[in-house]
Amino acid sequence: MENSALAKYTVSYGLALALASVVNGLLVVAKESSPAVQAGMQKLTGHHWVTHSALVLGLFFLVGWLFARARGGQGLRLTTDRLLAILVSGVVLGGLIIVGFYLISD
Repeated sequence: MENSALAKYTVSYGLALALASVVNGLLVVAKESSPAVQAGMQKLTGHHWVTHSALVLGLFFLVGWLFARARGGQGLRLTTDRLLAILVSGVVLGGLIIVGFYLISD
């Protein structure tokens, strides 16, 4: 695979996606493990899944924007291979957190 530098928004939002995927998994565990957390999230928007989605999307956009502003507005620098490895790892880890939780909790 090509191992060249990528555009700042590609890197920034790719890393933000990896982070948001892991946070999504952790939020599922917290919400499903604690009735108080789920009730609090439901109070915020009327349904816990709406709050969950808003939090994860908000995190994604905020972190992506912050990463793009790093290094004086030049953004973070990663090669294609490195970004892909981080992105896949984050998405897989987020999925494993959710699947593992439901396998263990039942």
